[in-house]
Amino acid sequence: MPPLKPPRDQCPIDDGREMCPLHCRFNRFTREDLSIWSWELRCVDCGYRETIAYRSDDEEPLETDPEVCPFCLVDGWEPGRDVCAEKAP
Repeated sequence: MPPLKPPRDQCPIDDGREMCPLHCRFNRFTREDLSIWSWELRCVDCGYRETIAYRSDDEEPLETDPEVCPFCLVDGWEPGRDVCAEKAP
């Protein structure tokens, strides 16, 4: 289930809004020995957007599973899918 409002109360239209239509999107890019996992959280109404990406070639080891959405903790989705839209009732 998607979060009810942007993380850290960041909504450029109305900071107090409780029902921001947020969607998470997952992408994974793989080439030879490099993998990049990218998660985007965006509000389809107000335009708020936040992106988090993980790289397999980072010097620091990954502290989290890059296949799990850092925003709503959903996992098991194929790249390019709008996770929250598919889970919405």
